[in-house]
Amino acid sequence: MTERSADKAPDPTGLERNINRLAVERGALFDKAGATLGLSAVDQQRLKGIETELDECFLARRRLRAERDARRFDADLPFRGRFARREAAS
Repeated sequence: MTERSADKAPDPTGLERNINRLAVERGALFDKAGATLGLSAVDQQRLKGIETELDECFLARRRLRAERDARRFDADLPFRGRFARREAAS
């Protein structure tokens, strides 16, 4: 993920696609490490980069879910407010 993508809301579908692509590549590197008893320096750097990108993607996913939940709970507020006033008046 780049700074440019941090400025705008990520596309949930593209985000999931990116997570899946990175997870497959990470798995392939782990398979390669198991078959060859380790990774080259280049592969180790790539693995570290993949894990960083995955962390950023998961953060973006959590942000999207938090925003969605916040909108859902904000939509519920008028109903809670109305019931609270009715109970206070009784």
